[in-house]
Amino acid sequence: MKTKMMVLCALSFLAAACLTAGCGREESATFTTPEGKVTVTAKQSGAEGTVKVETKEGTATVTTGPQAVNEAELGAPAYPGAQVISSGQFGESKGTRAGSASAVLLSTNDSFDKVVAFYKANLKDIRQTMDQTAGDQKMVMFMAGREGNMRNVQIVAGASGGPTNIHIMKVTGK
Repeated sequence: MKTKMMVLCALSFLAAACLTAGCGREESATFTTPEGKVTVTAKQSGAEGTVKVETKEGTATVTTGPQAVNEAELGAPAYPGAQVISSGQFGESKGTRAGSASAVLLSTNDSFDKVVAFYKANLKDIRQTMDQTAGDQKMVMFMAGREGNMRNVQIVAGASGGPTNIHIMKVTGK
């Protein structure tokens, strides 16, 4: 629980550091608490950063930025031509246990149906599919993989048009 609180505090520090980082620079700060050490690194753009929390219970690292995650790390294809809105990684090691999560949010002007067809054809090992429409939102979610290596692709668009958003997440763990 303390580690989760430290991560939340560290993310707050990351946001502050991102807002104050100067042009062309990378700034880093380390904070020491009785529970452990937090290191925050932010790039000048304010869109990239890393938070590393080290305690006696283990280490957690969060990395954000438009290129923080790639297809190999996600285990799922990025939709061709889609724009990366945000991406990030979280890794944790705790004794003999370790886990990570990688996520990316993409956006395209291609139709919802075209994006769904792409993932139906290109996402391997689909275990479960959910399809729903609620109000002005359409959503399809694909769950693929097995315990310890799960992938989730969620596709969302307005029923009346607009951009199609794609959220891809991979969670691994021992």
